[in-house]
Formats: sequence, structure tokens, C-alpha cells
Amino acid sequence: MGQTRFASGRQLDLICLGRLGVDLYAQQVGARLEDVSSFAKYLGGSSANIAFGTARLGLKSAMLSRVGDDHMGRFLVESLAREGCDVSGIKVDPERLTALVLLGLKDRETFPLVFYRENCADMALRAEDISETF
Repeated sequence: MGQTRFASGRQLDLICLGRLGVDLYAQQVGARLEDVSSFAKYLGGSSANIAFGTARLGLKSAMLSRVGDDHMGRFLVESLAREGCDVSGIKVDPERLTALVLLGLKDRETFPLVFYRENCADMALRAEDISETF
């Protein structure tokens, strides 16, 4: 298989666009969400997880999305930045909240989830939020 070659001097290897939210995972494995008493907080969203993981692996990655002007939004931006991800394309939305997902862990194949994404910040990303120079 041939080796992929990239232009030298490029600013970024990867730009991710999409869902950026908080995943709250139940800490009581096997419990119904109705019975869960504690959750652990993680960065969530397929695009966000790719940006996070590729930055951790040493690629120059960036995330384009929106977060709310809230504690969870700051958690997400700070988590990505700590891994070395370019967060300059993440806009803070003063009118919307950051998206949340509650996830249970029933067994290896079953994980009930509830999305809280009504009018959330990452769903409001607009073309004008993205700089042409990006």
C-alpha cells in the first residue's frame, strides 16, 4: 500500500466539524438510568472525540463548533486545548446551552442514552462562524 503524502508546511492535519457536547456516563454499571446516583463527565460528540484523539496522537487538529457560555462549554474547550487541539474555531454562544447526553451502561452491548440537545449551542453553528482563512 502506498504511503500518503501531505503538503509540507500546512497549518493543520485535520479539521473536525460537528457535535461538541458533554457525555455524562452512569457510574453504576447495570443500573437503570432511573436508579443511577452518580455520573462521570467526559468530552462527547463523534467529531470532538476525533479532534481530541488525533491531537493526542500528535496530529495538528482543530475543532469547529459552538459551546454555551457555561461551565460545561468551558470544560469542553479546556479539555480539547489540553490535548493540543486548536480551539480557535469554537465559538461561545451567549444564548444557548452546551449539549448534554446521559448514558447508562447496562452491559457490553446495551447503553441507554438520553440527549439534551434542544436549541443547544453546537446545533447553531453558522457559516459566518467559520473564518475563510481557517
